[in-house]
Amino acid sequence: MAPRRISTIRSRPVTPFDDDRVSQNSKTPESDDRDLEVYARAITDFKVSWQKQKREKENKMLQDTQAELDEHLINKEKEIEGTVKAMDEAYQDFLTQYATIEDKQREVITKIIETQNTLLSLSVKRHQKVIKLNQEAEDGQLEGMSQVKQACKDFVEIRDALTIV
Repeated sequence: MAPRRISTIRSRPVTPFDDDRVSQNSKTPESDDRDLEVYARAITDFKVSWQKQKREKENKMLQDTQAELDEHLINKEKEIEGTVKAMDEAYQDFLTQYATIEDKQREVITKIIETQNTLLSLSVKRHQKVIKLNQEAEDGQLEGMSQVKQACKDFVEIRDALTIV
């Protein structure tokens, strides 16, 4: 159960008008002017005091708000720094992976070029061999045809020699 609050009665400040001895009818115009001056001063003092308290409250609220804003900004800066750091790390990881992939790609392309060059040189050698073999075959055919032609001539000569006899 919450404790009960007991209201305290404050006594108000004593003013010149609280004097029981002075009655309303017995006041003189000078005392009325003096009373008005006192009240005017009291009101002016109250206004000044009230405005000062108001400014102090506003300043305190502004300081509290500024402190809260500064704390929030610091937290956001830390959060942004963390995000930027994470982005930098991710970017560095990407660059490392990308460089590794590029190196592997270059290695594969280099092997392909070397294999192509080997195949090209083998193809040239094979083609030269085929040309040489074709030339040898052609030469062999020509030699064979020339021998067949000579054999036919010799046969015709032998037949003619035998038929004459």
